[in-house]
Order: sequence, then C-alpha cells, then structure tokens
Amino acid sequence: RRGSSNFGPDPPPSAPRAEPLLLHRHFAAIAAAMPEEGEKVEEKVEEKQEEKKPVVYEGAAAGKYQWDDSRKGGDADKDLQGEAISKYSWSDGKKVVSIYIELEGLDDVADDALAAESKETEVSLTIANLGGKKRRFALSGLSEEIDGVKLVRKKGKNTVVLKLQKKEEKSWFQLVSGSRGGDDDEGGMGGMGGM
Repeated sequence: RRGSSNFGPDPPPSAPRAEPLLLHRHFAAIAAAMPEEGEKVEEKVEEKQEEKKPVVYEGAAAGKYQWDDSRKGGDADKDLQGEAISKYSWSDGKKVVSIYIELEGLDDVADDALAAESKETEVSLTIANLGGKKRRFALSGLSEEIDGVKLVRKKGKNTVVLKLQKKEEKSWFQLVSGSRGGDDDEGGMGGMGGM
C-alpha cells in the first residue's frame, strides 16, 4: 500500500525525490571530515598507541614485575628473597646445632613475620619486615643432615636462635661442608661442644 510510511505520504510520482540530494550532502560532510592524505591518519594512530593500558600482574607475580623507571637494572629475584643476613654464630650440642642471629630491631618484629624452613642439609630464616626491608638468612650444604628446625626468640637481646635437630647424635666440627670448623674466621663458635 503506497503512502503509508512513517514519514508521511509518498510524493507524487512526477515530483523530484530529495533522497539523492540528502545522500550527496551526507557524503560531502564525510569527505570534508576526512584527513588529508597521510598526515592526520598518522596522528590518530599515534594517539591510539599512547592509550595502551599498563599490564597488571596479580598473585605471586605482582610484586616481582611491578617496577617503575627508578628500579630499572635491579634484580627482582634478589628483591623477593630479601637482603642477605651474613653475620651469625653457631654452637654444637648433643642433639641440636644452634645458629644465633642478632640484628638491631629484631625484638620489634612480630612472631608471624619470622619464618624458618629446612631440608636435610639446608636451613633458612626469612624476616618479612625489619626496618622496612625483607631480610633472609640461608645456609645450604650443612656438614651433616638435620630433621628440622625450631625458631627460638631471645627477647631483649634482638636475637633469634635456629635450633637444628640433628639426624644423628654426633659432633659437628663444621657447620657447612668445606668450611673450617672451630676457628673464629667463620664468625661462629664452631666446635664449642654444646656451649
């Protein structure tokens, strides 16, 4: 049925139609808005490249990969492990070997911020936050095998003691294989026989 469109009745067949003129104006407006050859197109491409969002890491990777420009050239693995603790002393007992670690501010660290771990010939202590830094003590290649480690705090002395449970009750003349036991070059009390 003719003349029943939403835009009113159809014009008489002899009248010129306005559609081609509207389309011509529409395309003329598009052509006017189009960029000159090459220049504006490149600018728009550059703008889109700058709008890239940064990659967001979650879970365990979050701290390791969220570096800013000031941290370039660092070692993410070292940062996660924490600053090494190298000053310690040790003593040999009948059933345990004790490793003493003294650090300024250790008494202020919460118990849950200290974590000791061990394997048969390895032991480690991680301090989650000591003066705003993560700290870590680790020894591998112990001279004898151990069954586990117990962490004991000495409040008032800024000291923790790692009590290594010996697998066999025998004297340790050195703490780590290949080191010289019993002399002060190691910084410990090796060979002191349970003192």
